Amino acid sequence: MSTPLLPLPPGDIHLWFCRHGEASGADLTAACQALLTPEDRSRYERFHFARDRHRFLLTRALVRCVLSRYAAVPPQAWRFENGPWGRPRIQSPFVESAQGLDFNLSHTDGLIVMAVARDMALGVDAENVERKAALDVADQFFSAAESAALKALAPSLQAERFFALWTLKESYIKARAMGLQIPLDSFGFALDDHHGIDFTLDEPHDDGAQRWHFWQLLPTPDHLVAVCAASTASHRARIVCRETMPTQGETMVDLRMVRASTRIPEAGAFGAPDSPRPAPE
Repeated sequence: MSTPLLPLPPGDIHLWFCRHGEASGADLTAACQALLTPEDRSRYERFHFARDRHRFLLTRALVRCVLSRYAAVPPQAWRFENGPWGRPRIQSPFVESAQGLDFNLSHTDGLIVMAVARDMALGVDAENVERKAALDVADQFFSAAESAALKALAPSLQAERFFALWTLKESYIKARAMGLQIPLDSFGFALDDHHGIDFTLDEPHDDGAQRWHFWQLLPTPDHLVAVCAASTASHRARIVCRETMPTQGETMVDLRMVRASTRIPEAGAFGAPDSPRPAPE
């Protein structure tokens, strides 16, 4: 019996988390390798370090398996192309259930994250907050207001703020699908004491700050994830989270939200469908 496709109504953002540091075993590797195209296999074999090969393999398998939860397409049948600025997107097959389906990926030490939505611009970024924060690049990549706010914090709080700002910035430029064509210091975030996120654009680049909503959450104690999505005025914003291992199944999870845009007009569910969004701690 085939698994029913997952519904993905307008306004929904589904986040899939794969803890690749916990994955191992010959059976998993073989199952994921069977989904690779010849081009993917060639890239897989060129990685020098085993950990990089493993993460690449799981990422490719994750994309294929997750997309096949929304469209009646075998995982190995998906084909992809890069957009004008290098962002991967679905090329084929052209089936009705795949229309409007879009995704974005991020990976860091120990975690791969995939965001999925329909007819909605979105971006996701993940960082392992246990690594050393590159505080010395703040003046180069942050706006003047962000850099000043960062330096005003106690030294013990600066690493946390750095990762909060960095993931938000990455999620926005990924949602715009333009990469570093948008200078990182041309837009900024103000993070208040009540877990809000305010977004401003110094140089609009044919954009408006009011178009975008942002969320941050902690899928593990070591990882921070930021999500950016275009506003959908006619639908409630809702995030649904699942943990998965490609070819091995999935589990719905309810994750703690750290921050969210202060402008969200309607509070949607966060975590499991139809569940209330938890108050930040």
